[in-house]
Amino acid sequence: MSFLDATLGASGKLERLKIKHEHLQRGQLDRTIEALFNPNQLRYDHRVDWRAAGTVAQSIAGGYQRLEFQGTPPSTLALDLFFDTYEGDRGSDESSLLGSLRSSLVPDNPLDGGTPSATNVSIHTRKVAALAQVRSELHRPPVCSLVWGETELFRGVLTQLHEDFTFFLPNGMPVRATLNCTFMAYRTFGQAVSEVELHSPDVHKRRVVRRGDTLGRIAVEEYNDASRWRLIAHENGIDNPRALVPGQVLVIPKLER
Repeated sequence: MSFLDATLGASGKLERLKIKHEHLQRGQLDRTIEALFNPNQLRYDHRVDWRAAGTVAQSIAGGYQRLEFQGTPPSTLALDLFFDTYEGDRGSDESSLLGSLRSSLVPDNPLDGGTPSATNVSIHTRKVAALAQVRSELHRPPVCSLVWGETELFRGVLTQLHEDFTFFLPNGMPVRATLNCTFMAYRTFGQAVSEVELHSPDVHKRRVVRRGDTLGRIAVEEYNDASRWRLIAHENGIDNPRALVPGQVLVIPKLER
């Protein structure tokens, strides 16, 4: 199923982007903010940090530069959210960027007093701005999940927000705004440790035995070396390497450098 298929509702219309977020309890995404108009692009940024090591002169003379891996900072997602309430919340009829572009290109007459259905756009923008504020129940800003249709685009925290109010009624009420949002990927400490354990052979970890597993196969997957099955057997007090039981938890010892 393509991304477009995943974002189309039962009626065939493109579904709106939703920001689900924590409200009262950590880990429970029990509140939802719905975009009036869908963004026209999503920008993901990924970075890997390396540091040049050694003497530069020696590196140049040798025809190479030595680099040391430092780490991978969390990924980010940047997107723009457009809000327009000049003629009421028209998002119910226009859930794509097409509606927002059409409304922004049509000349407006600020002297006509607006329309009776116009509402303050801050009603919507304040909900997004609240994602960058500390909630007393959580003791931190909430974790968010950006969902479009059945697809989770990103899970993280709002780290940067620019609010541009671009159109006002004669009484000063803002009715059009663009929010530039940047979210940073969020992982709990347990998730971060699990990812490290999953990929690194030089840390202790635990593994649940699956049907068909053998100590040799596990050694290949964990150490890329079938001969190290004895290390696993010794660590777990296994006398018979054929006596593995599905569901059994094994300690996978780290390899000494």
